[in-house]
Amino acid sequence: MTKRQENNSGSSQGPFCVWSGIGFTNFIKLMRLRPTIRWSGMFRLISSGFFSLSNSFFSLLENLIFSRRVNKTKLEPPVFIIGHWRSGTTLLHNLMSMDKQFIYPNMGAMLFPSHFLLTEPLLKQVVRRLLPKQRPMDNMPVTWDLPQEDETSIMLLHLMSPYLAIGFSDQPEVYERYYELDQLTPKEASLWKKNFIYFMKKLTFKAGGNKRVLLKSPTHTFRIPFLLKMFPDARFVYIYRNPYKVYNSTLHLRRTMFGDNGFAPLDMEKLEEDMAHIYENHLHVYERDRQTVPEGQLHEVRFEDLEADPVSELRRVYEHLNLDGFEELEKNMQPYLKDQKSYKKNKYEMDADQEKKIYERWQKAFEMFGYERLPSDALIKKECVTS
Repeated sequence: MTKRQENNSGSSQGPFCVWSGIGFTNFIKLMRLRPTIRWSGMFRLISSGFFSLSNSFFSLLENLIFSRRVNKTKLEPPVFIIGHWRSGTTLLHNLMSMDKQFIYPNMGAMLFPSHFLLTEPLLKQVVRRLLPKQRPMDNMPVTWDLPQEDETSIMLLHLMSPYLAIGFSDQPEVYERYYELDQLTPKEASLWKKNFIYFMKKLTFKAGGNKRVLLKSPTHTFRIPFLLKMFPDARFVYIYRNPYKVYNSTLHLRRTMFGDNGFAPLDMEKLEEDMAHIYENHLHVYERDRQTVPEGQLHEVRFEDLEADPVSELRRVYEHLNLDGFEELEKNMQPYLKDQKSYKKNKYEMDADQEKKIYERWQKAFEMFGYERLPSDALIKKECVTS
């Protein structure tokens, strides 16, 4: 292992990894893509292959029992929380999910998307005992029923996801075309849409119908035109944050997430370069595509404002997107806001060279969102606190 590499033999997220919910057919497809595999990742590889057999069995059984009723389920226009990773999407998702008009993926739907309708009662009792109490990347609490990101589910269902980077961080050609989805073949696009809609119908069916699906995934920031064609009345909430905080926190996220779920040691220099490039591209794509969203279907939130006054900021979200039910949300989120006061953020140190690199690389973001540059000439070491 060179200085540029970081071993990933240990895990801080318990015995499960993102591949634990993959089906057997997709596991074989994953292996045919030839991920880089080292001894440090062999346990994850073998355990995922073992789980894939049971996942396929339970998926088949679930389809036999539920598919007809799920397919008849009607979808309400969904709400998508978008923005770059570590920009506050999780906080916003947690808060909005307290509105009972919404349904969202929980831990079971995220980890086992192909059979959670059938197996969740059992899995909830078994798996939740093995989960860590906090997310390793940001100390946010981990419980079975908290809202989770849907991109992991998408990846497990058909592998057409940028999250393939977790296992192919040294092979961008494997996953890059799954950001905007405009390079999919007609067959691939049809499969992606079919699986995505069916997954959303499963969430709605589980909730008893008549609820909006509330999804949070930074990857959807790249797919606004694609999603609008599927759901013309969808709503989007874009959240942004100080680029200094995003840089350090996203790099930590990648180091932790890729290290805990990949199959080989990480090249940290390449991981950082890839992260910086994706952020720049996300700015370009969002600036271009937000112009295509009809009036009243997109609202932008500044993370620092949401953190300082969540009630006022969420009221603006509901008013601008013409969503009902804010009064109930305000009441329901009070206990969560009280608990958040004891939440401890990660802390990073940033020197003048790091500040200069971030600003020069991401200057567009500072200008686009109105953030001030730190006085780097006077900066020796500045503590950068970020969740």
